[in-house]
Amino acid sequence: MCKFEFGFNFMLKHLHIQNYALIDSIDLSLSDGLSVITGETGAGKSILLGAISLLMGARSDGKSLYNPDKKCIIEGTFSVAPYPHIQQIFEEEGIDFEEPCLIRREINPQGKSRTFVNDSPVNLDSLKKIGQELVDIHSQQDTWWLANADFTLELVDSFAQNQVVKSAYQTAYRTYTQALKNLQNLQKKAAEGTQGLDFLQFQFQELSDANLTLLEYEQLRAQVEKGQNAEQIHERLVQLANHMSVSEISTIEQMRAAMQQANALSKFGDDYASWKTRLESIWLETKDLASEIEREAEQFQLDPNELLLMQQRLDLLNRLLQKYQVRDIADLIQLRDAFDEQISGHANLDDALAQAEKSVKSSMKSAEELAQGLQASRKLVYTPITQKLQESLKALGIPNATLEWDLREQDMQLTGIDKIQLLFSANKGLAPKPFRQIASGGEMSRLMLSIKHLLAEKRALPTLILDEIDTGVSGEIAIKIGQMLAQMSKSHQIIAITHLPQIAAAGAHHWYVYKNHAGEKTVSSLRELTGEDRVDEIAKMIGGTQGYIELKENVRKLIHANHA
Repeated sequence: MCKFEFGFNFMLKHLHIQNYALIDSIDLSLSDGLSVITGETGAGKSILLGAISLLMGARSDGKSLYNPDKKCIIEGTFSVAPYPHIQQIFEEEGIDFEEPCLIRREINPQGKSRTFVNDSPVNLDSLKKIGQELVDIHSQQDTWWLANADFTLELVDSFAQNQVVKSAYQTAYRTYTQALKNLQNLQKKAAEGTQGLDFLQFQFQELSDANLTLLEYEQLRAQVEKGQNAEQIHERLVQLANHMSVSEISTIEQMRAAMQQANALSKFGDDYASWKTRLESIWLETKDLASEIEREAEQFQLDPNELLLMQQRLDLLNRLLQKYQVRDIADLIQLRDAFDEQISGHANLDDALAQAEKSVKSSMKSAEELAQGLQASRKLVYTPITQKLQESLKALGIPNATLEWDLREQDMQLTGIDKIQLLFSANKGLAPKPFRQIASGGEMSRLMLSIKHLLAEKRALPTLILDEIDTGVSGEIAIKIGQMLAQMSKSHQIIAITHLPQIAAAGAHHWYVYKNHAGEKTVSSLRELTGEDRVDEIAKMIGGTQGYIELKENVRKLIHANHA
């Protein structure tokens, strides 16, 4: 008996399906352990899988709606105990990490869908990233992953429990690739030659010679505008001076007359006296302002040569702004400083190249040493993995199974220097071959189950849904599969869709899918079987509806044997 070290990290607790295929509305409440789903062919078991696949990110359309005029809703509630890896995915996707996690998919009659995770709208890519961590669906035909090199490495590394070594290598590998990228960038810069450097120096010199200052541009614009309108400005200054103080009816004269009247009124009341005081204040300010205007009118003049110089300076600044396509002088100054830094970088390029080459050699050596350590950790488990898989396959009715490893070295990758492939043969005397060359779906299903069983001993798995992977087996082998699933379900939630009574009897929970013809339209329905209802269903799976009564006692014994 294996010792399990994992709790139920991920678990599908509740599934709601509304208006999908033959389903009007069903609710499925699931628990931990092994749940089995049985029913007649075509009753809707595959529809359940289709709905869960949509919840995990599969493409949708409006053709699969039970009522084409209403939207389809699929909702799953998952228990996601705090687990760093999946929590990191939530954070990367900008989704709140909550317990439990609620995923909801809506599909309208036009085939457009909306998806929400914890009430946050997400796209399909985000849903797939999260979904693959929560649910693992496998059918007899869905064994492509066995030929996937990444999965084979995952199997080996999980069995080797080498995460510390692997993580250290991957950190070193990333350091090496970054150092290599830096070196290549410097080499590219060096290859550009002096032509690029000459152009940089020209640009820097042009901006440096301009003696740029932050406030100069606005000041120049104001002075040039004043110079270009000098005649009009002087004319208006003279007129304003006349209005203020020169003419007989100037503002000053009018204010003086007003002051006299206010002075005469001040003795008749405090209000009038306050007017006098206020007018005195205005009188003083007006005289001061009039004096300033008179001086400006007398002194105003602009040297044409000075105006020409200012105009030329403004033209230079405008040309530079347009040439370098920036908004203001501050951007030009920033650009000048950037050119200066790049020139300094060219000046130190030889030193930088030497340092980069040294860094590449050093980081490559560290990564290579750690890659060798990772490779060594893998070599220790190739034989134990094949032995355990052969034992499991023998118990599942493939006594002559042969497994071999095709081991090759490759250039360093994030996964290491190992390129490995697991070869398989189910028949005596036949050399093991790559999985994609094996025709038997039943044999592949049992191999997949053996691998999952092996992985379950070493790592946390998502909810595992098995779709009739028991096809092609019966009798004692079916009992063994049921026992294996029951054992795995002690620490991993397993949902098995099956036609075999032996596997149905192994379940801790039993759901029955059937077609309901009571209404105007046939619908798929679902109910949980317990007690004698469950015994009756398993007995009918063995003997049919006519001869199941006498089989019920044997079914009770089978259920009891699985749960003793």
